[in-house]
Amino acid sequence: MRIAFITPEFVSEPYFSGGLANYLHRLTQVLASIGHDVHVITRSHINGDEFVKNGVCVHRVKIKPISVWYKLFTLKQLSRTGDSLKFSYFTYLKLKQLHREKSFDLIQSSNFHACGLFTLLFLRIPHVTRISSYRPLWNHMLGVEKNLDTKMIERLEKFHLRLCKHIYAPSFTLQRILEEKASIRGVKVIRTPFFIENDKYDFSIYELNLKGKDYLLFFGRLDKHKGPHILGQALPEVFSRFPDIHAVFVGLDSPSPSGHSMREYIKQQCKNYSQRLFFFDALAHKQLYPIIKSSRFVVLPSSIDNLPNAMLEAMALGKSVLGTINCSFDEIIEDGKNGFLTEPNNPSALAQKIIEICQRQDLDKIGAKAAEKMREFLPDNLIPKIVNYYQEVIDTTRKRNLKKIIF
Repeated sequence: MRIAFITPEFVSEPYFSGGLANYLHRLTQVLASIGHDVHVITRSHINGDEFVKNGVCVHRVKIKPISVWYKLFTLKQLSRTGDSLKFSYFTYLKLKQLHREKSFDLIQSSNFHACGLFTLLFLRIPHVTRISSYRPLWNHMLGVEKNLDTKMIERLEKFHLRLCKHIYAPSFTLQRILEEKASIRGVKVIRTPFFIENDKYDFSIYELNLKGKDYLLFFGRLDKHKGPHILGQALPEVFSRFPDIHAVFVGLDSPSPSGHSMREYIKQQCKNYSQRLFFFDALAHKQLYPIIKSSRFVVLPSSIDNLPNAMLEAMALGKSVLGTINCSFDEIIEDGKNGFLTEPNNPSALAQKIIEICQRQDLDKIGAKAAEKMREFLPDNLIPKIVNYYQEVIDTTRKRNLKKIIF
């Protein structure tokens, strides 16, 4: 197949933020390795560059101002909406050009900011949308201000989902949310193919800051829906019980419930134990993985999530993960067997669970079971399911278009 993927972020770009980019990187390089002609169209700050990365042809799309669009959509109150529509439009133009040169069999877009909207509207190519979040609920959990710009992006994403006849999600949790909150049915669940890409580690950050220390770990962007503030509230009780335990946070800072820095919020919650906190910006895998592997366990107290990349990485590296109930973690984790579960948004329950885990002597065995569970996510198990789904979409779309021609 000749397949194009539309994404607002990819690992080729220095500003990418994580899960979506890493997922697409793994998926596309595996598809390319088994003979598919794979193209990624990604947003970029670099002008129109094209290159091959791990067998995948990457096309950079830099947003250029168009006078009419600029006047209509880059007003202060609609700046993000206009920016999203411009990326969607320029992506459509790029795909239209590439499709003329050689036809695509399938296009996959992310639901993020409706980046495939114009392609879906104007190119008669089989199209699937891989949804990674339901914007209104995620915005609510993040505490995003409900202004005109936010509402317009939510409506654009919902219109995109309504328009697309083929949608899949990585988790049953997100499938349920779409049915209950948006009345969108028929969403297929296909797990995220996962494998550890890099076994050449850089221990410099670990050895300089953490070597010899006993620590629990949170990693990922410090967004409110990921629960770092809940962990910050839980930590004083943990620190008071275990004088040698530390807490490490790896990820870009974000606003806290007070509206200021999440890092500062956590420090304030743990003001009597500030010397036992460590914060690092987002790290490359070669620097992050040694920190994961050397942690006692990983804490991911999300209030909402969708099989987060952090969970997959930690479990694949043989670490016990403490996740939250009804947030997709419980689709993979069995409490006390291959990881741990607790209530979301409950600092007291989180503290008690962390204390319980700190007292256990079998974390290596539980981590080994976590790694064994992750074998279900290996490409050999999941790529055939994805390819079969793509072929079903292609066949269904062709039959539907044939009926339109006949009748």
